[in-house]
Amino acid sequence: MIEEGFIRLYANDFASLAARAEAGVEVEALVQKRIGEARSHAALMDARKGDGHLPAVADRLVEESLRTSSRVVREMQDVEGAMARRRAFLERVADILRTPPMAAKATMAVRG
Repeated sequence: MIEEGFIRLYANDFASLAARAEAGVEVEALVQKRIGEARSHAALMDARKGDGHLPAVADRLVEESLRTSSRVVREMQDVEGAMARRRAFLERVADILRTPPMAAKATMAVRG
């Protein structure tokens, strides 16, 4: 059984990194580190609780990318642009998590 707490932990962390990136903070190294941690933690959770933890995080990130962030609405003047960048950031992380580690060439462009 997939643990909801596991999914929430990583989804919240990546959403926070998306907000930091939008604020102009360089988050590339943090994203890469957290992806590595998510992969190894998911392997452990899959062994103990059943398969599917990492894909579940990726699915949650896609869901989260479609939600309106109250933080963005409060703090940004260009809400539509900020939400589009947030969506792209979270969807890229989800794609990286779905890609096997050897094949993943993970780079996170913050602004596009």
